[in-house]
Amino acid sequence: MKRLLFVLLMWSMALTIGLGQVALRTPEQVTGYLSLPQERIFVHLNTSLLLTGEYFYYKVYCMEGGNRSLSKLSKIAYAELVGAGGNIIFRHKIQLQNGVGYGDFFVPTQVESGSYKLIVYTHWMRNGEPENFFQCDVTILNPYLANQSTLRNARVSTADSIQGDGEGYDGTIMAREDTTLPQNGAPLRLILSNEKLARRSKVSLFFKNGDKSNNSKGNYSISVRKKDGIPAPLQLSMTHFFGNDEVSEVKPSPKIGDTIHLPELRGPLFSGKVMAREGNVPVEDVKVSLSIPGEDHLLEIVETDASGNFSLVVPGYPTEEEAILQVLSDRPEKYVVRLNAHQPLDYSKLHFKKIRIDSSFREQILQRSIHNQIENSYFQFRPDSVLTKIPSLFTDHKENEAYLLDDYTRFKTLRETIVEILKDVSFRRVDKDNEAIRIKGFDYANVTDLPPLIMVDGVTIQDNNALLDFDARTIEMITVLRHKLVFGPQVFQGALLLRTKSGKGYEQFEKGGSFSTEAIFAIRPNKNYFVQRYEDIKVTDSEYRLPDDRLQLLWLPNFNLMEEQAQLDFFTSDVTGEFEIHVEGLTQDNQAVSIRKSIYVE
Repeated sequence: MKRLLFVLLMWSMALTIGLGQVALRTPEQVTGYLSLPQERIFVHLNTSLLLTGEYFYYKVYCMEGGNRSLSKLSKIAYAELVGAGGNIIFRHKIQLQNGVGYGDFFVPTQVESGSYKLIVYTHWMRNGEPENFFQCDVTILNPYLANQSTLRNARVSTADSIQGDGEGYDGTIMAREDTTLPQNGAPLRLILSNEKLARRSKVSLFFKNGDKSNNSKGNYSISVRKKDGIPAPLQLSMTHFFGNDEVSEVKPSPKIGDTIHLPELRGPLFSGKVMAREGNVPVEDVKVSLSIPGEDHLLEIVETDASGNFSLVVPGYPTEEEAILQVLSDRPEKYVVRLNAHQPLDYSKLHFKKIRIDSSFREQILQRSIHNQIENSYFQFRPDSVLTKIPSLFTDHKENEAYLLDDYTRFKTLRETIVEILKDVSFRRVDKDNEAIRIKGFDYANVTDLPPLIMVDGVTIQDNNALLDFDARTIEMITVLRHKLVFGPQVFQGALLLRTKSGKGYEQFEKGGSFSTEAIFAIRPNKNYFVQRYEDIKVTDSEYRLPDDRLQLLWLPNFNLMEEQAQLDFFTSDVTGEFEIHVEGLTQDNQAVSIRKSIYVE
């Protein structure tokens, strides 16, 4: 708890430098920084060799560097797949819950054949040596492109080392050599119901303790995938990851005045700067509103420092890709608000293995491509589903009055709607040209002149005159809160929340640059990955007649084993051959588990 309090104290005391960066200003802050553990990341991949049209699945385990327990610090991890020349194939922002998270990527036809690297890290890890970021080689084959010179001009060599040049921390990523995987993990035993199976038959996996002294309960990820013999980069296992003593766990010792990266302790970090349009100078002590629109909207308000900088944490996990920023002022158009971009890594010293696929694998690649095309054609019948997390809104657990306007006589403007329908909401003239909306609190005797929070489709609106003339026929619902609300430095008396039919009603209130629409690095949504079942499907059913060309029989990234033994079932497809069951994870006692076993479909 003391460690977490230190991080929160750093937020309140340290000078913001950039995106989630602060300057150490006292000896106590230096000591507090050194007391926090460094983090390390292990990633379980479903495969290190991908063809166009396949899904790349990965599970992130974020652990404390010293005791290997799952980290409670970072709530966000970053995963990047990069090619030669710094070509970014994808950059994902992954939500970590209790130190674990997962993501996926569909390989499109635009990606060229070649050698790539997956790099995964947290914001907090950027204080350490860059070679401590998780890195592994990934090969992508695109059989649909005519130019395959990258495959013809080099040769595969599993003995090739992947070494950096040994320089110190300068923001550069430097790779290290992978190792092979063991065949079984001591803390956990995996028993198969049958190693030889027919097509579309059930496979039962039984998980049991390795022995009586072990505790097999823990968090695991499971992949079951077809093996075809095409050369693939070697993957690091959790057990080898634990035994790797080459990685430094010591953070560089900082001095007073040094800049450090803060862990994303409560959610994503955002920072930015406010400049005056006239003179292009930074503006201090102004309040900035960051709104993420939508039905499940998020709102944060902060104040700029002496250099016009601001920094905030969004406690939710926004999956939207845009945020609306504005200065809370009578003249918000006088200011320019910008978010700082995610700081990229330096890929200049990455070494990529040269690859060559021998012509003898032509038939395997052809068959794999055919299976992929058939599966993609029928994806609508085997879709993954996005897990919808109910966000925590500031309206939760607060008494409110909701008005569905279709239940009332419709009026042309919000002005008329307030007069005729909305209780405890009023407006009054404050000068010759301006009117102000007000909401009564619960204490009628205590009259306040505090403004209410007014939002249209999740975006803060400040122009009361335009609001009163807003076309109420476009409004679906109005919610009124009478509670006093506090957002950082700003206090509101109640809230008036408008939801329009289009969901974009706030766009009508943007004028003269009063809004700044900024792209944000959104969180990847969590998913339930499709698992094919056949036990309740009859041979005569239309669903049974669909082709089943799955090469990935199972991807279960978040398998929590809560009992001493458990059973997990899945089904084979119409594809025959050898399939590998690959289990990685951590027990509750922080013991590493790595298991590989094969089944054969005939």
